[in-house]
This record gives sequence, C-alpha cells and structure tokens, in this order.
Amino acid sequence: MTLTESMVEAAALGWFQQLGYAVLPGPQLAPGEPAAERESFGDVVQVGRLREVIRQLNPAIPEVAREEALRKLLRLALPSLVQTNRAFHRLLREGVPVEYPRPQG
Repeated sequence: MTLTESMVEAAALGWFQQLGYAVLPGPQLAPGEPAAERESFGDVVQVGRLREVIRQLNPAIPEVAREEALRKLLRLALPSLVQTNRAFHRLLREGVPVEYPRPQG
C-alpha cells in the first residue's frame, strides 16, 4: 500500500476531531475565503487567534502590553528555523516578558 499525503491528512484530521477540535475542509479556510484566518498561505501564525488567547490569559494587563507580547512573538528572527521555532515555543510555554506602567505609578 502506498501512503499518500491525503491519507496522512485524513488520519491527522481524524485524530484532531477525536480530541475535540473542530475540523473544516481546507478550501473553506484558504486565504480569500469568508472563513479564512490568514491573508496568505505564507502566514504560519493565526494572528487573530493568538491575539485572543493572549487577551484571555492576561485580562488584567493593559492592551498595549498584550500587543507588545504579540509583536515579540511575531518578530522572532533567529539564524535558523529550528532556533526560531524553539524560541517561539519557549515563549508560549514560559510567557513573554513585557513592561508597562501600572495605574498607580
């Protein structure tokens, strides 16, 4: 039996569905479609979802600080893709350091 990309994709989507994730056909999510969550196929981060998660996890900090955390995540540029992915993952796990003034000074 020859293993094809579509077979691997179908298996992966099935696993995600079993874990409780919503699974939609790819063409519905493609850039330019109504349900698209990225502007081009080159966009690897779904910025809207990431922004919303940052907001949910950090409701007590100012919006400007949450946007700074988002910028830091999106602007990682290390010498190799592996290093960039590791740094991104570490920031997601451990948090993104940001500074902001507190309301009482």
